[in-house]
Amino acid sequence: MNTNHHCRSAIPVPAVLAVLAGALVGACATESSGSADSADPAEMVSQSSGSISAETVYKPAPWKKTYSEGRRVIRREARQVGDSPNKWIIDEFDSPDGTLRGGLVRQTTLERGADGSVFLVELGLVLENRSLAFDPPLVLMPATLTGEKACISTSDVTMKDGDSAAATKTRGTATQTTKLVRQSGDSTVIRSQMEAKFDFSTVDRTAVLTVVPGRGIVREVQDRSVRFGLFNLSRTTSTVTLVEQVDQ
Repeated sequence: MNTNHHCRSAIPVPAVLAVLAGALVGACATESSGSADSADPAEMVSQSSGSISAETVYKPAPWKKTYSEGRRVIRREARQVGDSPNKWIIDEFDSPDGTLRGGLVRQTTLERGADGSVFLVELGLVLENRSLAFDPPLVLMPATLTGEKACISTSDVTMKDGDSAAATKTRGTATQTTKLVRQSGDSTVIRSQMEAKFDFSTVDRTAVLTVVPGRGIVREVQDRSVRFGLFNLSRTTSTVTLVEQVDQ
């Protein structure tokens, strides 16, 4: 893996930033959740000696979940890829006006390793007709995450603009850091951070997840920022809460 390799492309910088920011919104929110009203890292300093399994956080397909953020409704449906129960795609539908059947906006491909770890393989941004592939797949969760040690995974990321063989490709580096913050009763709080670097731009997405056994991620607070060189271009926050779950 060559994390120092960069390949310039003809895609305008603003377009690249928008695509990477959009991808990171859902990278670790494939089942969405959180535990505080802020994802400020300063609030995530408590330590835990507990543990949680990857399957508790990222349950394999099939399942359906509905989340809300004010009037906005987000529906996620997980489906198996081929005959393998260890690889699945999560289709995300987003409706800003509260309509239950929103349009397809994102597809996330996850894979479970032989040891039970869960990997991020690819992100498909439907509206932009672009995809991000991680090589090797990025570790979202180890088989068992403990409070003593964070899980850090780095991989090359390739953004493909379009779906043809001649589509423009742009290369960068992505780093995922997952840490168990604390456990209380049957709930576990996890801090998940993904950073993507491309040329002179950096996109950072920090999410605070609250996970409950049998329900997975029930709430998420996200903090997303985009930097170009030393300049902060944007910063947004959002909160998504689980409102309905159907296990199949």
